[in-house]
Amino acid sequence: MSLKVVLIYAKSQAIREQAAALFAQEDAVKGNGSRDEIYPPLGIGILAAELLQLGYDVKLYDDSIEELETLRSAMEWADVVGISALTPNARRARELGLIARSEVGRFVVMGGPHPTTNPEFFLSAGAADICVQGEGDLTLPEVLTHYREREKWGEIQGITFLDQAGNQVQTPRRPLISKDKINELPFPAYHLYDIPKYMRLMVNPAVTMITSRGCPYACTFCDAEMTPRQYRAMSPERVVDLIEHLLKTYNPPQFMFFDDLFTIQKKRVTAICQEIIKRGLFFEWACESRLDTMDFELLRWMKKAGCVKIYYGLESGSPDVLVSVKKGLTIEKIMAAAKLNREVGMSFKYFLIYGFPQETKKDHELTEMIVSATRPDQVHVSLLQPIPGTEIYEQLKPSLLKDVAEIDFHYWHGTETFKHPVFTHAELHAERERLLKIHARATQTLGARWLRKWERLVAMVKNPVLVGDYFEVRKRRAAYKRRVRASEWGHVFDREKRDGVALQVPSVKVD
Repeated sequence: MSLKVVLIYAKSQAIREQAAALFAQEDAVKGNGSRDEIYPPLGIGILAAELLQLGYDVKLYDDSIEELETLRSAMEWADVVGISALTPNARRARELGLIARSEVGRFVVMGGPHPTTNPEFFLSAGAADICVQGEGDLTLPEVLTHYREREKWGEIQGITFLDQAGNQVQTPRRPLISKDKINELPFPAYHLYDIPKYMRLMVNPAVTMITSRGCPYACTFCDAEMTPRQYRAMSPERVVDLIEHLLKTYNPPQFMFFDDLFTIQKKRVTAICQEIIKRGLFFEWACESRLDTMDFELLRWMKKAGCVKIYYGLESGSPDVLVSVKKGLTIEKIMAAAKLNREVGMSFKYFLIYGFPQETKKDHELTEMIVSATRPDQVHVSLLQPIPGTEIYEQLKPSLLKDVAEIDFHYWHGTETFKHPVFTHAELHAERERLLKIHARATQTLGARWLRKWERLVAMVKNPVLVGDYFEVRKRRAAYKRRVRASEWGHVFDREKRDGVALQVPSVKVD
């Protein structure tokens, strides 16, 4: 009989309850509370697919939408319990690990960002037998082969455990999956999730994808310990193979690319777009990117292939802050890229962070100026959360209120986890609200809307190729609408609801 393995994505229950309360209010702005509440975790989905190929009996559960009784029943069914934990969910992962190990009596393997950077959080509490460091594609199968043979654990690369004397032992890190092998990884085991259930929870139904791993940049606030600055990507053909499979299986209106940096290789993204068009696939999609990876031709192909929105990690409009956090962006690049997005007619959103330790009022004023000048369609302003494994976490250690994993916080919520040297927490919230209102004044007035249309018209006059693109996009969108209207997801064409809630945009009134 094959070994039975259950993989569970842990989710902070405080955040889950807050999101559930928001979902229960029909007129509430869902945005910040629901940002990642309803997407199936793809990391453990890929691990599940790999284990299925090896002959294991596997189940997948997402703590975001399942009840504890269901998770406990799955633990009782399994021989080995694997739990995935981000830092905001570490306390919940520890709780689940203790249930699985102490109450149900199962072998527990922890993986993900927090077990990678802080394995003692789980091992010292007795919530895990082994913590996996970094990617688990090769490590987890080796652990499952030898989990009963403690004498062999020291030979397994990429794990941390306690020896018989209670001392922590960390083996050498396992090399990452190489760029030549990334195409050989199986697609995530979507079939082990109830994907239609996820889509029914979304106001804007979509299926998520990850087509690459890693990011070559060195931002001080970003945890790169899972894939240390090494970028590896699936081929364009394999990406579109996955898209075609998901369209045939689930018929979603949209896809969301959850790659850390989807557009770093322009030729690859252009080839993906061209392959989508070549195969006659009609859907909308969004991705995350950097402003300095964009150019005119890339944006054109993305729009033609159905891209409706790009999320840019801008973080700040202050040159000093951008340098200090090693963002690698300049004001000139920001202005130029934003202009291109407006001219091509691409909807774009900034992710911004307030609360960097070196920030002053002047830095916030510079960010406000950039937002006003570049006029993104939306902005999202988070308050900084220092995450173990990041350079900024080490810088802020003396200012931490306590271990961040012991605080109920979320990347998108304004929880106070450290004392800022300049602003109080209330002042940071007030600064954030002021920026949102400034953005509203810059984009929501009648004059601002007409300016956006005028810029688009002028760009089409200067670049007649955009006129042909316009009619091509309209034709493809008509085919997309026919497909979606004939499906159970036809409600996505309620534009006001879609733009205001599904795209996670806080409602802000212009003063």
